[in-house]
Amino acid sequence: MTKPVKLFEGTKAHLSNEEKAQREDAKKELFEHEELVSTPPDWLPPSAKSEFLRIVPVMKKDLPLSETDFGLLISYCLAFSRIKTAEGEIRKFGTFITNENTGQKQPNPAVKVQSQAMKDLKASSSALGMTLESRAKLALNKAKNEKPSDPFEVLLNG
Repeated sequence: MTKPVKLFEGTKAHLSNEEKAQREDAKKELFEHEELVSTPPDWLPPSAKSEFLRIVPVMKKDLPLSETDFGLLISYCLAFSRIKTAEGEIRKFGTFITNENTGQKQPNPAVKVQSQAMKDLKASSSALGMTLESRAKLALNKAKNEKPSDPFEVLLNG
């Protein structure tokens, strides 16, 4: 089953028929992997599990998710959970905390954890095609490759 994913189109370079065929074969291979049927592992934190269960059905509508994406999905969900957990700590203790030994203000370590988790989440979501930027690229590639309807062509071929 081939879905309307345009991952390899949209290049500005002129492609030979052989190169076009290679790209089409590569696109078809995306759908030849075993479909993602895994459920979130029991060891995931509850917020990561709920994010997995929320995002997978949404993504399956438009992307050829497979079992090979499982680890990347877990990475995304763990990063999501860490962001949420760190935010709870920041809300509870503040962005800055007082060092018990020196009495000086210092950044709450949860801010650093949250910042790194946000970077991890962005990397995972980009790799999975979940960001606005990656979806826009797919949409632009699709639009570039759709032929405008020509009534004369339809008449001649019809």
